Amino acid sequence: MRFCLIISLLTVTFSLFPKSSEPAAPCSGIKNKNDQKKCYSKEYQVADKELNVTYKKIREGLSDSEKEDLKKLQVLWIGYRDGICEGPMYSSDESGIETIICKTGTTEERTKYLNHVWKFGSVSKEGIGSYTDGFGGNLRIFKDKSSKNIQFSFEVVRGPTAHLGEVSGNWTPIKEGKWTWASTEGCKSDDPDCCLLEFQYFQSRIEVEEVSCSAYHGARAYFGGSYRYEFK
Repeated sequence: MRFCLIISLLTVTFSLFPKSSEPAAPCSGIKNKNDQKKCYSKEYQVADKELNVTYKKIREGLSDSEKEDLKKLQVLWIGYRDGICEGPMYSSDESGIETIICKTGTTEERTKYLNHVWKFGSVSKEGIGSYTDGFGGNLRIFKDKSSKNIQFSFEVVRGPTAHLGEVSGNWTPIKEGKWTWASTEGCKSDDPDCCLLEFQYFQSRIEVEEVSCSAYHGARAYFGGSYRYEFK
């Protein structure tokens, strides 16, 4: 099986699922658990309000179809947030504080995501840059220094149990329509070692469909999704 756990991905995992071992001041200094929980709840309310303001501001500049796409993704994200912060990693959190901290951190990350990707700007002709689906999936398009070929690489961290995945290869899209990348030329979807990914490139967005690629990621991980360019 061509799947390995990489330290760099584990680092991403911890950034996705904030824990309460080092909570931010001033709430951490409150000794009474009930008062501490109220304090963290206020922080979460601030983060949630900022996200809502950002979401509404971005919607103002979108077309009707783009607004619908953003709405669908936001609904999916809410389920993602709750699945992470109310999932197995926090099952022993009797006070509920760690869950609140997780939701605060995840909400803040979502605000950053919306600000970085839901806007329009100049993207290189080859599409070179970093893309994210906002759900633990990261796609990078880059020029290989040795061969000067355009390459792609995926790194994903999925679900409340942080299943990982990675795959990379040559990036050779056609000008129109979808194109399929195969880990080995001519391999078929019923081959357990074969990875087939279907790409469709738009301006600042790449749609990815995983036809078959289970050998390259954990059981609950996946590469498919809508990846948007991360503007600086």
